[in-house]
Amino acid sequence: MSQPVRTCAARRRPAAQACRGLAVAVVGLALVSCGRSASTPKPRTPRVPAPQPEPMAPPKPARVSIPLPHAGTVTVAGRPLRFAVEVALTERERTQGLMFRKRLGKGRGMVFFMPRDYDWSFYMRNTLIPLDMIFIDKAWRVVGVVANVPPLTETLRSVGRPSRYVLELDAHEARRNGLRAGTQLGYEGPGGAP
Repeated sequence: MSQPVRTCAARRRPAAQACRGLAVAVVGLALVSCGRSASTPKPRTPRVPAPQPEPMAPPKPARVSIPLPHAGTVTVAGRPLRFAVEVALTERERTQGLMFRKRLGKGRGMVFFMPRDYDWSFYMRNTLIPLDMIFIDKAWRVVGVVANVPPLTETLRSVGRPSRYVLELDAHEARRNGLRAGTQLGYEGPGGAP
């Protein structure tokens, strides 16, 4: 005699539930196996310190205006010769000088007022035009000339004698205008005459 269908269904249900439970357990075990097991220590990612900002470079000093804000006139004693000059009075103006200029022009120049009498040396860093450097004492008498100094050089140029002022002109202007040691000059403009 056969058993009722209900009884068979009842028997199948626990088996189906067991199979489902077993399947869930296998899937869970597979997930745990694919991941990290509890007995294997989890490798730690080394902590890398956050990048520190690089120290800021000191700001570059601002260029002074071109042309310089001060203007004057240099004259040659006993002659009608005059040079319109920009006047470098401050440390910042002296440091920049004629840097970055593409031309100066005939009858034009720059005079540097130095802080004291000294055997001053000049160079041509960032100076794009050849120049004559006329070194002058506190009485505005020329003590020496460095002529036709090539541009973009950092060779120090001096005359080996103390000076208080330095006049820079286009190259060959000193020779063309007879400026040499002993020539008496005059000055009108900011900074005053001696």
